[in-house]
Amino acid sequence: MNQSDAEKYSSSQMNGKFEEYAETHGDGVRVVFIGNSITVHPVAPHLGWTNLWGMAASAKEKDYVHLVIDGIEKATGKLADCRIKNLADFERNFSSFDYGSIQELIDFNPDYLIVALGENVASLETREEQLAFREAFKKLLGCFVHGRTKPNTVVRGVFWSNDWKDEMMAHAASDYALPFVKADLSGDKSMQALGLFEHTGVQKHPGDKGMEEIARRILEGLFPTESGYTALVDGKAVPVRPIRISAIPFNQWAPGYQRPVDQTEIAGMLKFETEGKCEIRVRADRKFRNVKLRPLSSGVTPNIVEGEICFTLPGPGYYVLELDGYNRPLEIFADKKRDFSAERQAANIVFGPGLHEPVIVKLKSHDRVFIDKDAVVMGSFQVDNAEDIKVSGYGIICGSRNRRDGDDCYREGMDGAVRIIDSSNVLFDGPTVLDSCCWCVSAFNSSDLVFANMKVTGAWRYNTDGIDICNSQRVHIHNCFIHSFDDNIVIKGDFHKEPSMAPVEDIHAEHCVCWCGWGRTLEIGLETWAPYLKGIVYEDCDLIHNTHAALSVHLGGPGPVEDITFRNIRIEYDASEMKYIMQREGRDQIFTRIVPWSGSWLNVSNDKMFVPNGILYENIMDNPELLYCPLGTFKHLTLEDITITVDEGAIEPKCIMYALPGSTLGKIDIRNVKLNGKDISAQCVPLH
Repeated sequence: MNQSDAEKYSSSQMNGKFEEYAETHGDGVRVVFIGNSITVHPVAPHLGWTNLWGMAASAKEKDYVHLVIDGIEKATGKLADCRIKNLADFERNFSSFDYGSIQELIDFNPDYLIVALGENVASLETREEQLAFREAFKKLLGCFVHGRTKPNTVVRGVFWSNDWKDEMMAHAASDYALPFVKADLSGDKSMQALGLFEHTGVQKHPGDKGMEEIARRILEGLFPTESGYTALVDGKAVPVRPIRISAIPFNQWAPGYQRPVDQTEIAGMLKFETEGKCEIRVRADRKFRNVKLRPLSSGVTPNIVEGEICFTLPGPGYYVLELDGYNRPLEIFADKKRDFSAERQAANIVFGPGLHEPVIVKLKSHDRVFIDKDAVVMGSFQVDNAEDIKVSGYGIICGSRNRRDGDDCYREGMDGAVRIIDSSNVLFDGPTVLDSCCWCVSAFNSSDLVFANMKVTGAWRYNTDGIDICNSQRVHIHNCFIHSFDDNIVIKGDFHKEPSMAPVEDIHAEHCVCWCGWGRTLEIGLETWAPYLKGIVYEDCDLIHNTHAALSVHLGGPGPVEDITFRNIRIEYDASEMKYIMQREGRDQIFTRIVPWSGSWLNVSNDKMFVPNGILYENIMDNPELLYCPLGTFKHLTLEDITITVDEGAIEPKCIMYALPGSTLGKIDIRNVKLNGKDISAQCVPLH
């Protein structure tokens, strides 16, 4: 007979069917705990247990549930309205569990959800049985994670070590992009309540120390603090915020689940204001040999003094500190010190210091929004058919509670961190954008837009482009940092609006630092459906990491492109770059690490978006005429003053320019392109 871990540890008498336990501190933040006896156990005199809280804490305030409640209340500044449920019935009967029995919890619509199950699941010996548990567990999570929003959630692993259970639950959590934290602490006897109770099974449960550690791990999953770095700015300690970024260039289009968290890593974000030069001292939690500060154009060379990294920044700007390659970097946002008092006074919407969770922020015409530098706003900022809007301040816009529900990233699609549709005269000045569920910042059929001093990072989910400008006019992107998993700054024409679409005109991106994790860094395309595209200028930008292509003109649609300019662009290649790979084989495909790698510094082509065995969206059957639309082309492309730096051990990037049979590219002017100081302009010849 297959035993559960609870039975193995003499806990077979525990977790009888137990209904929901409610604990209301206030009407602020809604919290749900789903677990077993470690979460809450009713009074059981025959076991020597006379309490109504998590077994085997010595007091209610010392069980992990109440420690987490306390942490949530401190982090949010709100009292908690809690629902605590012992769901051992699911563990023992997951194949026949009645999900309707938890409908009241689902309807409670929690802001925070902690799931701590697994100990009472039988020892399933076949892979088929284990996968059946995984699917049931995923279905349980899906009851709370549905539509286009989700609660802040942590899935806790089992207390009594069991690798396959942790594997199954972590896999299910990853499908919804939920953090999973291991809690296999029982190997350390001090984590148990040994000697404190007569009953062996009760003793095997976590004692106060075990409960405290479980709570610490859950709270770290909800409110991360461990970045791997500490920092001093001009001698003053400045907190380093952990951010989740992509660890490997492994991507696919909208597979119906979210990107597994094991393809990501934690980096650091150091954010402060300065008026001029500043001294930085950094300590990392790991050993390293080499350090590098990017962009290289900053001219800063860090020194290592007794394990401490020391350097002077020349002034405000955006930088990346890398230790032995680009993994687990420290991103440094040294914003120019500014007085935002006028913007705050003019604002009708103010997000002050602290955590705010509106989830969706719908902006109306003439809105003025101020985001304090110490504010974190969890939500998607959306402008739809509005005008004259200004959003300013150095605070954070975080999209982690927004969920991609389906395949689309376009105008009627997901709730990216910033989304502008059919609007005009919109300014975003200063905020940092983190953890978007799809395209981070996007604009459709809009005009007179400004994106200034923005920092876009923490983009690790599938298809998280940085800034996408679709069928819009008079757009200025300047002094921004964009570290996106997929394409960085992209100019597009949205094929969904065929044939009634607006042109793309007068787009200017300048003075930006860009890091592309999988796709193309500065791009026109791939979707180029528009009456015309003209007046597109990229200039004075540092491209510090590039995969497919640094500069790309990728004409997947028939829209005629008139003039494109790439001017004064600095492109960097490092020996730690990995080859980008498409995850074509599904969820369980293993990433093949190919290092060093470099793609193309320039890629110009008119591959069609819809081609046999190429990129093919489901709705192609609704638009078969797109298969036969004309090939894209352009009149004039200018590249001048392009500097390419290939570090020692890295591979020289390619220059690829070609037109498909039956078509030609337009006039191409290439001037002063240097690779490690050598002029290669004459070598850049298109193929026809």
